[in-house]
Amino acid sequence: MIPMLPNQASVEPVLIRLKDIDIPVPALQKANPDINRFSAGFIILREDPVELSKPHAFLVQRGFDGSWGGTWEGPGGGYEPGKDTTIVETALRETQEEAGIVIPPEAIFPLVYRRAFEHKGLLMNYYIFIAQLDGKIPVTLSDEHLAWGFFNEKEARSFGTFDKEEARQQKYVMLESKKRTLCHIFRNKESLKNGDEKGIMHVDR
Repeated sequence: MIPMLPNQASVEPVLIRLKDIDIPVPALQKANPDINRFSAGFIILREDPVELSKPHAFLVQRGFDGSWGGTWEGPGGGYEPGKDTTIVETALRETQEEAGIVIPPEAIFPLVYRRAFEHKGLLMNYYIFIAQLDGKIPVTLSDEHLAWGFFNEKEARSFGTFDKEEARQQKYVMLESKKRTLCHIFRNKESLKNGDEKGIMHVDR
């Protein structure tokens, strides 16, 4: 099980309740005084039409101009004052801007992943929200990204590990931390959807 930890930097993500962070960002900043930047994104799940127990996750591929260029991940980005009231709104806005996907509030799971890490000298909190959308999902990809797709757990596990020097030669790569979180979501989808923290299982690395 992913541990429930206090606010502190950690390599491993931790699970928190959506209701605990669905607050104005200034209040979130006050509760996390050591964090310099807040970002958020979504992992959007869609049921496999043949094997309902094996969902697919929507991922986008970063362009090569920014950090971690060429990696695959869920859509997301940084909190913007004046645009976002809460960090949930950040994730919703970024998903619409990057992929053209509008997520209704009722589709969002009650449990959220939070990962704290340092990047370019800044301490960051990144919140990974989960949503499930049924039926066809129209996508309009932003110019910042190279490609998009839906992937099941087996496909996600086959992604290579990001290497900056070889990123342009590898078509499917992910940051290891995001890959492990995605696999954890696949394995624990129903418990995450139902808010059943006791039912969460650990995923093999």
